[in-house]
Amino acid sequence: MTYVDRLTELKKALGRLKEAIPEVQNQLEKDGAIQRFEFVFELVWKTLKDYAEDRGRFDGASPKDAFRVAADLGLIDNPLIWFDFLKNRNEATHLYNEQKAEEIFLQIPDFIVSVENLISKISKA
Repeated sequence: MTYVDRLTELKKALGRLKEAIPEVQNQLEKDGAIQRFEFVFELVWKTLKDYAEDRGRFDGASPKDAFRVAADLGLIDNPLIWFDFLKNRNEATHLYNEQKAEEIFLQIPDFIVSVENLISKISKA
């Protein structure tokens, strides 16, 4: 799959995440929004990996590697923000705690803005 293909999928997935946020009225819907966040996060780092590989700039295997290279390429301003999103994704995936789920849910709007900025930069590249 090329980065262009992944970017197309990322845009669709981000749209579904954005649809989920205002509709949340109960815990089940909140859990669904968090799951969409996880899915979008996976597409983000894999899109970055494919983009960097396409330019001969990626030889890593992890999301952190992808975010570091993306910062070097000028696609993101601060990889540490993305490391926080990675931490949220890992916590959402590997442990369930209602308080942590609430914290992750409340950070999704910031994540959406960051992803939109990233998509804009990749699309112009």
